[in-house]
Amino acid sequence: MIEFIEEGHIYLVDGVITPSVSDLIKFIFPDKYDGVPENILNKKAEFGTIVHKAVECFEKQEKIPKLNTYQKLCLEEYKLLKEKYNIIALEQEIMVNYENKYCGRFDMIANIENEYCLCDIKTTAELDTESISWQLSYYALAYAPEDYENKFKKFYAIWLPKKDVGKLVEIKKKSKKELLDKLKEYEKINNIFNNGESMNIEESRELLDELDEMAKELEEKMECDKNEQC
Repeated sequence: MIEFIEEGHIYLVDGVITPSVSDLIKFIFPDKYDGVPENILNKKAEFGTIVHKAVECFEKQEKIPKLNTYQKLCLEEYKLLKEKYNIIALEQEIMVNYENKYCGRFDMIANIENEYCLCDIKTTAELDTESISWQLSYYALAYAPEDYENKFKKFYAIWLPKKDVGKLVEIKKKSKKELLDKLKEYEKINNIFNNGESMNIEESRELLDELDEMAKELEEKMECDKNEQC
């Protein structure tokens, strides 16, 4: 049984606190929100949460919550995308659990132009497709672990920026190996720091080497993204 505690963004599986997809994303992109004040992040999160709820209520033909001007514009942009791409929402706000290793809640499974797709709704000013790729891939792995490669025809970000035109953006899927390798890295480091595992000198050196390699890969990726050459 999966439970979600809103305060603290905590998932419980059979009463046991379990990492979330958000935790994995923070591990992969540790500097993503460096320098952004917490109150700004909270306001953006609150804005997005209300837009998500509005879309969900619209699709379920339920009463839509009170929206401000910009949230209304986001909902209208969603309606335009829905009509343009024939978006048919099949499931919304579904919690998933992958082998008690992590949990998450995806926004939508939809039929888009007659294809079975996994979607995430974003209201950010800029769209971080790499982060969303990891996010949706982890959701998909938890939803269909035995048929990960074939379950969803495509991944999409339903992008509804606050002051711009909405867009449907296709998102690249990560390989299952990439997901499991990164999950293993997360578990190893998380277990060490949470459980206070003792390591011998050789194990310490191996961990430092792994961390150093991860840092180099991240630095190279950031340089590639900066130059748009990779």
